[in-house]
Amino acid sequence: MGLVILVVALFWLNFYTVHVRYRLTVEVQDGDQIKTGSSVIDVSYNIEPANTPSHWNAFPTAVGYAPTVNLGEKGMLFLTFEEATRTPEQRIERNKQIRCLYWDIGCLPFAAYQKASGSDYGNKKAALDELLRQSGPREVPFAVLPTLLRVRDINDLPMHASRFGNPPRKLVGVSPYDLAASFGPGVELKRVVLQLTDDPVTPPPEIWPQWLKELPKEKRELLAVNIGYYN
Repeated sequence: MGLVILVVALFWLNFYTVHVRYRLTVEVQDGDQIKTGSSVIDVSYNIEPANTPSHWNAFPTAVGYAPTVNLGEKGMLFLTFEEATRTPEQRIERNKQIRCLYWDIGCLPFAAYQKASGSDYGNKKAALDELLRQSGPREVPFAVLPTLLRVRDINDLPMHASRFGNPPRKLVGVSPYDLAASFGPGVELKRVVLQLTDDPVTPPPEIWPQWLKELPKEKRELLAVNIGYYN
């Protein structure tokens, strides 16, 4: 029995989860107005020894909803949790900003506070400890942002498969450097601000239309983009 207790204790000491909660605020210039969307997101980082084969800790899990900016008839801008598609040149630029082994949504706080994410078990634990000691708002470099998506109605949401009478739709991201190409003249991404917080995870943004809040479960599962979990 003593050996079993020791094994369990060693497991919990070496396999555990670190939570990093942050508020993400998106600011967009729309003509002479600044429009914003904000959301509190909780990202869990699973930590395990480097000699385990599962690579469990490479894939942080985000809980919350995508920050969304309402641009009226031009549509809504979602800062999704989906990994951005990058050209080789864009990957080089991202790596100049931050050397991070996690997905984009997990790298955002490291990039904002300009902290390394670590590359092995000991370094990752130390990196997360150091990250959690940071405070205050910081701007996130555009080069490390996840996919931005323009949505006007349900037909703009990309789908994995052809069902419900709709053909599959591919994810087409919006460039953070050129929102005007998708939303029209005068629309520009000004900045994305991240700040560590103890605030509760925010519910779905109030500006989400009712059809999106009430999207049936079977259709949510077909979405080809992660815009947050649903209750």
